[in-house]
Parts: sequence; structure tokens; C-alpha cells
Amino acid sequence: MERHIAVIDIGSNSVRLVIYEVFGTTFTPIYNEKVLAGLGRDLYQTGKLHPQGCQLAYLALKRFKILLGAQGFHKDDGSKEVLIAATAALRDADDADAFILKIKTEVGFDITPLSGQQEAYMSGMGVLAGDSRAEGVVADLGGASLELIEIENGNPKGGTTYPLGPFSMFKDAMDAARLRPEIQTILDNKSAYHSGRDLFLIGGAWRNLALIYQKRTAYPLRIAHNYTLDVNTALEMARWASGDEGVAEILNWRGLSARRADTIPYSGLLLEVLLKSLAPRAVIIAPGGLREGIVYHSLANALPSKHLQAGALFDACLALAKGRDHGENLGGPLFDFLQGIQSVLPQHFDTANESRLRRAACILSGIGKGLHPDHKARMAFRTVLYAPLPDLNHAERAYLALIVYAAYTTKLNTPNDEAIAQLLPATAQMSARTFGQAMRVGLDISGRAEAVLSQLSLSYEGGDLSLSPDPMAQYLMTPRCTERLQSLTENLLAGNRI
Repeated sequence: MERHIAVIDIGSNSVRLVIYEVFGTTFTPIYNEKVLAGLGRDLYQTGKLHPQGCQLAYLALKRFKILLGAQGFHKDDGSKEVLIAATAALRDADDADAFILKIKTEVGFDITPLSGQQEAYMSGMGVLAGDSRAEGVVADLGGASLELIEIENGNPKGGTTYPLGPFSMFKDAMDAARLRPEIQTILDNKSAYHSGRDLFLIGGAWRNLALIYQKRTAYPLRIAHNYTLDVNTALEMARWASGDEGVAEILNWRGLSARRADTIPYSGLLLEVLLKSLAPRAVIIAPGGLREGIVYHSLANALPSKHLQAGALFDACLALAKGRDHGENLGGPLFDFLQGIQSVLPQHFDTANESRLRRAACILSGIGKGLHPDHKARMAFRTVLYAPLPDLNHAERAYLALIVYAAYTTKLNTPNDEAIAQLLPATAQMSARTFGQAMRVGLDISGRAEAVLSQLSLSYEGGDLSLSPDPMAQYLMTPRCTERLQSLTENLLAGNRI
């Protein structure tokens, strides 16, 4: 089923419209617009919404109403849905009710603010939307509040909100020496979250801090989502961001708006205290947040949770291959064709994960269709490496991209050798390239014809690869196919010796 869901997120710092294209159990943002209104900028001092923020938010919502109407979201046919989330500013401000009434009367959006526990739950669902395997504690930092919630066995549970957003803690320049004990006291009085588990960070301030840190440390894969740091590295990043040197550099960071920049040093300070309070195993920039959680929650109400968790990566790959017959319809037969040699193919991950990534690679086998033959391998590699695919950490993403690259070319150099070298050891690179080579054998022999590939099988015994059935296989073999089959045999032998 294909449909569209629009999410309007009215936060303490920003008002945002994101339109998602839903494909089966997965969804991808196709439009994203943000206005840094600052509704909650004075909430700590006045208890009221910021006047200029109200005007900016009002104008943004009027614009969003027009845009959604022009795209058919006013129709009641189930194919397009609008979901609205309002958080701490409209939950806590004394004059929030008057603003909500104004929006309902003059714009036509009916806003019901989320409670702190609801907001935490949706943030947890957002983490699961990006990686259904997530387990640990989720920390969602907004402009006025911090939400903490635990994820266990694929379910968010509990959920607490704290007045620890930057707008709730200070007005002008941040004073780390004053704020650090205040944050610690609030967390010590209320926090009862288990230590020693992964800590997932949600929020624009933490996401931008991670991207800045990646650039400063020359991290080769500039994607924030599922970016994992060990605790010592996360502490180093946090202390740099809230220290004098970091603050000065962040406030002058090129391309970063002033309203966003002044929240990032505080996010570092808060992370430092969280690391002390929660003692996590690792820190992960969450692959999804509140908006993704709202969409995921909507899908969860319509689909069994096991189906959501099992199908997200494959549906995302299908969506990427959509419209390309050689990819959309060939993935299943190609994966089945290679089942006969699965036991002798080298692997890097555990068997279940390896099989999952191989199936995803087969689904993506045709994404280079229509591209110039001299460039399709590089373009396919980059597409897979940076595509918004769920259920992938950075190492898995690099592994999948390398498989697809090897299905197009025998070249050893990739468009991002630094990422491959840092994220994958040599044995993992060999495993990925070998499976990509096996994919290419099947694609070449079958001429990328689903009906042909479905009739063939490949097996390995005693150091020999065999293609059956005869005489069909005999007539399909060309000198190039024979050469590639022989090369794969040699690589399998070499891999087995290792």
C-alpha cells in the first residue's frame, strides 16, 4: 500500500512540516520545511509564549495549510493523512489555550498538545522506526523539555519529562558552572533509568553537534542517524561543546543559524551530565524522533508489530528499486538462486543478519538501471550508502553499499574508501565483495530475466561451482559468464582457506 502522511510538529523551538511517502511498512520524507519560531523562548522567565514566536508559528501554519490543501490532503479517501504534534511550549505556557484556539479558528488545525509521557512514548517509537532492534534509554531534547523513556523488547515503556530544555534553563549566555549542578539535581531527584544500556539521543541540537564533531574528526560517513560513539568519545564531544573553545567555534560555525547554534553548547553540557547519571554502554544519535514515531505509531495501529519490524528494510529497498523491473522483481529469485552456495560464502555478521543484508542487496540489484554504464557502479554505491534505509547501523550500511558496488564492478577502489576502511575490517570487505560477485554471476547468466533466473540453481561441492539444470544452463553460458563463474570459484576457495 502506498500513501502519504504529513506531520506538523509544533515544538518549543521550531515549527515543521514533513510529508512522508509510505510504502508498505516503511516511510521516507519527501518534503521537509522548518521555521525556527521559538514559541518557548521566554517560557522560563514569563510562563508565556514568545510574542514574535507566536506570529512566526501562525504564519508557518497558514502556509502549511495552503501547501497541504494544494497536494490533496483535504480529501477523505485514506490515501493522505495529516497528524499534528505539539509539545512542551503549548503544553505548559499560560497563554497556550488562546493560541491553540486562534489556530483552530483562523487556520483550521485542531491542536491537542501531547502530554510529557505521550511525547516520550512517541520519541521511543521514532527510534524503533529507524531501527527496530533498538534497546536502551531514549533522551529527546527539545527547546523547553527533556523526555526520557526506555525501550525493551521492541516497546517503549515508562516515560518522564523534565524541564531541562535550554529555554527552560537559561535566557542569555549559558553558564555551565551554574547549570551543571542544577541539571544533576533534577535528574538525581527523578531519574530511575537502568544504566549500562545504549543511550539514544534525539533532537536537532544533538544531531547538529554530532555532525560538527564528525567534520572536526574527519569521520568519513557524514550521516548523523545511527552514528555510534563509545562513552569516552561521547564525553570528549560533550565537554568540547560546552567548553569555552567549543562554544566559540560552534557559535561561528559556517551554515549554522544563530538560533540553532546557541542551543548546541547546552546540549553538550546536558549530555555530559546524562553520561554520568545513566552510565550508558554506548551513545547513538537516534535514527528517528518524535515525527517518525508519530508515523510509526499510525502504521503500528494498522499492521502487526512483527510485520513492521521484519519488513521495514526490505520494503525500503523495494521503494528504492520501484519502477525498475530489473530490481523490483528480480530480488527474490536472485536471493533464492544464491541459496545453494550460502553455506560456503564468507560472512562477517551473524547468520541471521548476514542473510538479511544479502536479501536487501538482491532487492537493490537493479537500482543502476538507466544510468550510464561508466558511472552506474559509483552512483549505486553512493545511493545505498546515503539512502534513508531503516534498520542499518553505519557498518551495516557500508557493507550493503559494498555488496551492491561489487555486483556492478570488479574495481577495488570505491567512491568512499575512507568509510569502507574505517567501518569494515578486511575480512568484512572480502565477504561483501564475494557476495556482490556472486550476485553478478547470477545476473549475467540470466540476462537479468526473472523467468530464467527462477529456473536455475547454483551449488558448490568439492571446490566446484555447478549450474543446473542442463541443457538450459549449458546454452546460457557465455565466455564472460564462464570466466566470472571461475573467478567466483577461486574466491570461494580462498575464503574457505581463511
